[in-house]
Amino acid sequence: MLGRTGPGRDLMRKGGFCMTSISGYSSTTTRVTGLVSGLDVDSIVESLMEAKAVPLNKLEQKKQLAEWKQDAYRQVSISLKAFADEYFNYSNTSSNMLSQSTYDQYTLTSSDDSVVGISTTSSSEAGSHTVLVSNLATAASYKSSAVTEVISADSAADFTQAAGKAFVLTIDGTEYTVDLDENITDLAGLQEAVDEAVGSGKIAISDTNGDGTGYLTIEKAAGSGIGTITLSDAESSGALETLGFSGSGNLTNYLDTSETLADIGDQLGFSFDSNGYIGLTINDVDFEFSSSMTLEEMMEEINAADAGVTMSYSSTSDSFVLAADQMGAGKTLDISETGSTFLQDVGLTDYTAGEDAAATIDGVKYTRSENSFTIDGLIYNLKAESTETQSVSLTQDTEAVLDKITSFVEDYNTLIDSLNSTISEDYDRDYQPLTDAEKDEMSENEIEAWEEKAKTGILQNDTALANLLQNLRTALYESVAGVSTHLTEIGITASSNYTDKGKLVIDADALQEAIATNPEEVASLFAQQSATYGGTTTVVNLTSEQRKVRSSEEGLAYRVYDILQDNISTYTGIDGHKGILLEKAGQEGDGSEYDNTLTSQINSYEEEIEQMLDKLADKEDYYYEKYSAMETFINQMNSQIDSLLSYLE
Repeated sequence: MLGRTGPGRDLMRKGGFCMTSISGYSSTTTRVTGLVSGLDVDSIVESLMEAKAVPLNKLEQKKQLAEWKQDAYRQVSISLKAFADEYFNYSNTSSNMLSQSTYDQYTLTSSDDSVVGISTTSSSEAGSHTVLVSNLATAASYKSSAVTEVISADSAADFTQAAGKAFVLTIDGTEYTVDLDENITDLAGLQEAVDEAVGSGKIAISDTNGDGTGYLTIEKAAGSGIGTITLSDAESSGALETLGFSGSGNLTNYLDTSETLADIGDQLGFSFDSNGYIGLTINDVDFEFSSSMTLEEMMEEINAADAGVTMSYSSTSDSFVLAADQMGAGKTLDISETGSTFLQDVGLTDYTAGEDAAATIDGVKYTRSENSFTIDGLIYNLKAESTETQSVSLTQDTEAVLDKITSFVEDYNTLIDSLNSTISEDYDRDYQPLTDAEKDEMSENEIEAWEEKAKTGILQNDTALANLLQNLRTALYESVAGVSTHLTEIGITASSNYTDKGKLVIDADALQEAIATNPEEVASLFAQQSATYGGTTTVVNLTSEQRKVRSSEEGLAYRVYDILQDNISTYTGIDGHKGILLEKAGQEGDGSEYDNTLTSQINSYEEEIEQMLDKLADKEDYYYEKYSAMETFINQMNSQIDSLLSYLE
């Protein structure tokens, strides 16, 4: 039954025509369905509605075709965007065909890379060079010696109570359990137990009195090469307390940077000013650090300031370093302290001046403040001083450039082939979108096969795509201003097979020879920017005349980029429009998704369908009203006949 409640309606297909039902509709028409006449009124009305529903089916088919066409355009846009992202995206440095560096590929070698390495710039050229590194650049710095050095007990050891217990020594992250003999009686026995656990020559144990009666000290043995040491009890042994390490002392040979400056001051003995602060001036920047601040917070504040220095603490060497960020000779680090004694008591008083790097390159001596610098387009990275002259070289990697251009051409051919297939597929008008009634008579596989056929060729001979293909072909074969070579002269030609329709063919030997003998021309042929209207985003803001100038001056990769942007750009150009395909069909995730020609067309079809549904509802009510009137009339006539017949009895 037809109703009029609008968007709630559902379509029902019966017998190849459209009947409709609207959710929530309640007809005011009294429907007498053949009870008197014996007629199948529902079937009669259904048959009458078949013809009336044909235009509705046509509208729905048009809407479906528009949706399929929109999907087809969007798939083309996705393919174009994927190609553009691969070959025209500056964040994709390995395959960006717009970048000169893509065509400047070199094999870099150094006779001793631990002494000097090299890297390229856009102006690097193939060649060999000699390098003698006589001095490395260093930064001015203050460096302390070990500030903690030893782990000290805070009471005398009781070896009798320690006997039979155990403790853990953690050396550079590795734990060792030290078991104390039942008969241990002195310092020598403790040293023996430690050596047995961790190996001899690593840990040295002594006491403050020198005879085993004082407070124990544990430290790295001279020349051991180990870094951090930590003491801890083995489970609940309590050995450390019997040895005089009650826990109030520092049980590591390094500082815990998360502790407050007050606690660290107790360990190292530095004092604060009268207000409880450490006051420093570093390169004319004043700092104040309260005793409640942690050492880590103090260093972070110094490093984040504009003093141009970096302060660090190494737990391995147990030392501080305050170094200028700027390397080289000259006054780059100046530090003073007022009222407190932090610098003096942590030992940050040993100043080392910064030095310049010195290297002789191809017989010419260079002095620089950094260890990495550029000479004649080549970056030299100095790593170590040496008395021997090193050799470095750049050899053009023609194979790498060949691979990049070949990949570009192959993917271009794949794209061209896909576009040609899209516009050359035959569209069979006998395969129209199925009605719901037709789908009811088919299996899922049959529906899928039918719709696949119905979508085939939906963009046959599409003007926008045909123009895109023509523009690409033209762009690749027009000469580039200021570039003497042509695509055909470097071994890339159009396929002689007509069915390839613009695909390119590469003569690998000819292309590799062109790369080797004339790399600058090959690079310019592809990646030359327009001198008048250069860049990438510029293209959307040019008039047609300006575009002609840009196109004549730019390389082939830029031309292809421009043509793709003409079709898929999400930027609104000087003409007020986005890319051609986005204007037609939109792109998901972009403002054009719902603002495009086909979406407007689909919305228009939906409005027409809604209006036609209302008309069909009215027509169905009309038919039922007529048949209801007929049934009422027949009933009245039957009553009159029955009355007359009663008089004849």
